[in-house]
Amino acid sequence: MRKKVRKVYWLILFSLIIIYSCQEEEREFFIEDNIPTDSELAKVMQKVVTHDGSFDDIVDGGNCYSINLPYTLLRNGNELVIDEILDYQQLLPSDDIQIQFPVMITLHNHEEKLVVDNSALEFLANTCLSNDADIECIDFVYPFKLSLFNTNTNSISTIEMGHDSQLYKFMLEIDDDILVSINYPIGLTLHNGENTSATHNIELLNTIMGVANACEEND
Repeated sequence: MRKKVRKVYWLILFSLIIIYSCQEEEREFFIEDNIPTDSELAKVMQKVVTHDGSFDDIVDGGNCYSINLPYTLLRNGNELVIDEILDYQQLLPSDDIQIQFPVMITLHNHEEKLVVDNSALEFLANTCLSNDADIECIDFVYPFKLSLFNTNTNSISTIEMGHDSQLYKFMLEIDDDILVSINYPIGLTLHNGENTSATHNIELLNTIMGVANACEEND
């Protein structure tokens, strides 16, 4: 009987050691591949997923927001419906453009706002920086997954990212007790349409920084 009890004891102890070792390995993995919210990688990732509002500056004059499609404007007195980005190629700087309000806009943080007149739009345009903070030359390929390690409960979970707005909000609201790592590899699309990928944090940071200034505004 004592031998059986002793055997059970050692089995339990052995199991606990294995569980503890696995938890320590998982913790070390997350510490090594963690992306702290104040890290350079976290900052450039947020710039990549910041909403680019520069593509319609010829109409709204502000690079930190864009007008949601579709909407109507008057170009030199003639009505024109803008329902795709290619429609902006029809416009010239010399055109007399009048937006038909109200319109919905998307801000740099992906929040939407109703604008009812030109004064309100001009006020927003004056809040934009001359050099916007977003990185336009590279985009993430969705979906991809993030692994989360809760340092309070030692629990692991996974969340799937499906859009820039989702990732922007997640990075803005992530709790300090959560360690975040990317489930590599992660796909990336360059401004020229070329596809690439990264397999670890350093490679991802270098890839983003390597093309951050490779394209001009409105590319």
